[in-house]
Amino acid sequence: MDILLFNPYYSQSLQYYSHYLPTCPYSLLYLAGYLKKFGVPSKIQELGVFDVQDAVVVGQRIRFGLSDDAIAKILAAEKPRIVGITSMYSIYYRDVVEIAATVKRCDPNIIVAVGGNHASSYWQHVARNRNVDYVVIGEGELTLLELCQRILAGQDCSDVRGMAYRNRDGVVARTAPREQIANLDDVPIPDFSMVDFRRYLGEGNPFGIRPPAGCIVSSRGCPMKCVYCTIKAVWGRTWRGRGAINVVDELELIHRTYGVREFGFLDDSMGVDKKRLAAICDEIIRRKLDIKWSTPNGIAHWMLTTELLDKMKAAGCYRITFGIESGNPETRKFLGKPFPLEQAKHLIEHANRIGMWTNCTNILGFPYETRESIEDTIRFAKTCGTDFACFYLLMPQPTSDVYQYFKKEGLLNFDAFFEKDEFDEDQFEKMNYVLNETGADTTVFKREELNELQKKAYRSFLLYRTMTFILNPMRLLRKIRSREDFFYILRMVRMGIAIFFRTLNPMHKKSSDYLYAKTTRRIESAAA
Repeated sequence: MDILLFNPYYSQSLQYYSHYLPTCPYSLLYLAGYLKKFGVPSKIQELGVFDVQDAVVVGQRIRFGLSDDAIAKILAAEKPRIVGITSMYSIYYRDVVEIAATVKRCDPNIIVAVGGNHASSYWQHVARNRNVDYVVIGEGELTLLELCQRILAGQDCSDVRGMAYRNRDGVVARTAPREQIANLDDVPIPDFSMVDFRRYLGEGNPFGIRPPAGCIVSSRGCPMKCVYCTIKAVWGRTWRGRGAINVVDELELIHRTYGVREFGFLDDSMGVDKKRLAAICDEIIRRKLDIKWSTPNGIAHWMLTTELLDKMKAAGCYRITFGIESGNPETRKFLGKPFPLEQAKHLIEHANRIGMWTNCTNILGFPYETRESIEDTIRFAKTCGTDFACFYLLMPQPTSDVYQYFKKEGLLNFDAFFEKDEFDEDQFEKMNYVLNETGADTTVFKREELNELQKKAYRSFLLYRTMTFILNPMRLLRKIRSREDFFYILRMVRMGIAIFFRTLNPMHKKSSDYLYAKTTRRIESAAA
């Protein structure tokens, strides 16, 4: 096969790690489908492992993926001319670097192209890596198609728009920007037979109601300018939605073919076009699709109405996540969401009345945030009526606008890592530890204080919500419309208790670690 698309494995330090199953490589499926549409066949290769006991130890890290020898055998069997690697998350960029190096060790003539969120955000740094030939910047379908067509035809690629590469002098050059696909319906619905799709449905979401569960992305981008956001590197500040028929065609295909009964819409901003969202709901209802769905990435409350919530509920939406982020008006202005909290509270109360489960996301640790502001956030989470609330510590990624504030105040500066030509393991681990494990100091708090405030927020919220459920049991009873709902409530109560006791742990660990405690024990047992 001339073109292989790799879904990377991930690795973590032996000092702290958690296992989760590989996720379906939707981005690669869209790319492969677009290539196929124009007569350019490709093959997707999953490098992650589905059983924790297949993890391998490499040095001081545990790799949840194939060994270098296994990857070498794939390359020897397929003899690709081009290998594409998706680099979505900065925390796992080192693994992309390792994979690219493995490819080049096996055959220096293989062309390596890297794309995805991280690659688009740090294209200069990625392009300087000697094992990477091309970096696809932004939306990938059009650029990768032209790049592959030219490489396979033996043509010059230096003027392919939407990418970066090293020229003959070894200097990184960026070509002209690539236009975005105007009509997303032109991108074929993924051919899920290109992967072993059912393997991605095994463990499921611990907060899901009706396994097996799958995911779908019905739009691309977000028009907002939140200071912590990084998706602008791929989509800019634009938003485009797939048509309602196209979206529901994909839902029905996955539901009928693979028995998926629940979906998470992973859109960054699903509700930008209210008419489109309503049309999606209408089409689900018209086809009588017996599915449940949710919005785990959050949805903008200022883009919704009570009428739209009613339609979403009728179409199977059982859990809605509102991106609140802060309960303090001044902090909300700073982070880029200057919308009235009363409107959000009104929608949350309505969603509860019609039997939806409600969740609100909140972020603690903005650079100038005070204790009073954080208390406002906790207070709003408790009094707005949401069934559950998530309290995340801000992780100021270097491509986010908020990172510049931390840098200005002398709190963070990771620029040196991205200025080096080679991958600096020590600096990468230090950056990773701050951005994915502990969070950053602010002008007001040390990270340890923020960690304690986060635990306090969870404890305070859970105790408050438990009391409201006890004093007003109708809050829960109105959600029970079936036997399925009853058992889901029991499971959510157990989850809430587990999270509460997790906050009593004096160790500064991620609050979600308990979700993976079972698989961590399996790894340790296998190693013993």
